[in-house]
Amino acid sequence: MGSIVDISEVLLPLGLSNSVTEEERGIVSAAIVWAEGAAKRFLKYDPVQRTRTEYYPQQNFEEALVRGVWDVDDTSAFIKSNSASTSNDLQVQHIPIRSVATLAIDYDGRNGTASDAFPTSSEKTEGTDFWPNYDGADKDGNKMCKDGIIKNIGSWPTTPGSVKLVYTAGYTDDELHGQGGVVDASPITFAVLSESLRRAKKALVWKKTNAGYMAGPLVSEKLGDYSYRTDPKLAYTMFGGLWGLLPESTSYLESFVNWGWGY
Repeated sequence: MGSIVDISEVLLPLGLSNSVTEEERGIVSAAIVWAEGAAKRFLKYDPVQRTRTEYYPQQNFEEALVRGVWDVDDTSAFIKSNSASTSNDLQVQHIPIRSVATLAIDYDGRNGTASDAFPTSSEKTEGTDFWPNYDGADKDGNKMCKDGIIKNIGSWPTTPGSVKLVYTAGYTDDELHGQGGVVDASPITFAVLSESLRRAKKALVWKKTNAGYMAGPLVSEKLGDYSYRTDPKLAYTMFGGLWGLLPESTSYLESFVNWGWGY
């Protein structure tokens, strides 16, 4: 399972489930890629559940601490460091956290690039050294960390790439299709499906006009000494700018955004 919606879910409402050409299949597949990409950018993460290996922190807090801010007293000027960058909360990108397989701290870990980085001795124990902020559970009673925050017994390192995290996050296929019991992430799928259909329909309409995909839809034509005119600006408007989402789609996605990752 690697995508939010399957191509069959888009072909059916387009009336192409029984007979579809390779070209039409390619158009629909591209529309899904565009739609999922737009949704993931808005959510700030990939909602499909999988196991990931990531390194934190991803921001250079140490540099900010060294620079600090200038201050003065009666006799001298000095740099005042800002300790607000250090915290016992680690915000991960992908939510919700379903389980943590490994968490290790190596101050010289260098994002795992060194040959001896993150040895077994650097691994920490969940419940003793750290703990995800479990704030929910799935239909089977398994804990979930919906906000993506992992707490530490002390402050997390400020050196980029000094924390190695192997964890499972995201929603199952059942949850993304409203069959996950207490966890219902179907609004994500509905938004992506709607956006995929919108893009596919526009592309298929353009195909029928023989005006081409990049030129835009046909806006006028003549019979004598045949000619036609297209409008690229109108094409951009109709497609919603390819990269963007319609307001109704963002309303479905809004409650699933990882807001903490944006700060």
